[in-house]
Amino acid sequence: MKLGSILTKIGSSIIRDVVPGGGLIIDAVNAFLPQDKKLPENATGRQATQAVNTLTPDQQAQILSKELDVEIAEITSWAQIQDSLARADQSGSSTRPRIALMMAEIVGFVVVAFASMFIIAIFRDQTDMIEKLTNAWPLILAVIATPTVLLRAYFGMRTKEKKARYQMAAGNMEEPNTSIWGDIISAFKR
Repeated sequence: MKLGSILTKIGSSIIRDVVPGGGLIIDAVNAFLPQDKKLPENATGRQATQAVNTLTPDQQAQILSKELDVEIAEITSWAQIQDSLARADQSGSSTRPRIALMMAEIVGFVVVAFASMFIIAIFRDQTDMIEKLTNAWPLILAVIATPTVLLRAYFGMRTKEKKARYQMAAGNMEEPNTSIWGDIISAFKR
């Protein structure tokens, strides 16, 4: 990817936060700038673009040749992220997945049993049994409610854990900004 397009895409974002190996970009630009015009550590894409535009065409070409360094840093960063995710998954716990499997088996058994009884009653033309099964929905709901709630909680927590892992692997150690209202609004948007 060309350095110019990278800087254009990140715009007002801080280079080091957005681009893996972003420090290489700042260092490359600063190498050509006079001491009083060097970019700060928290330079944005716009600042870097403006600084590059003040250089001579020859100097701009030399900076653009640094794109390979950025791509190498990007690949290295990606490899590090994948490695840390693999290590985190490798040590994953087994208790919660086992509980989730048991709850899924309970829900599956109840659904199959109820559907089987219903189908058998229909084929045998047992209208009184069909009526009893139809009226038994509160019982069936009560039986599968707890396992279903546990499954939903497990997969919801699993999603949050994965997001936190991805953020940590990417170097973002901040706690994600979530609130009950934000979660509700995003649920309605989906």
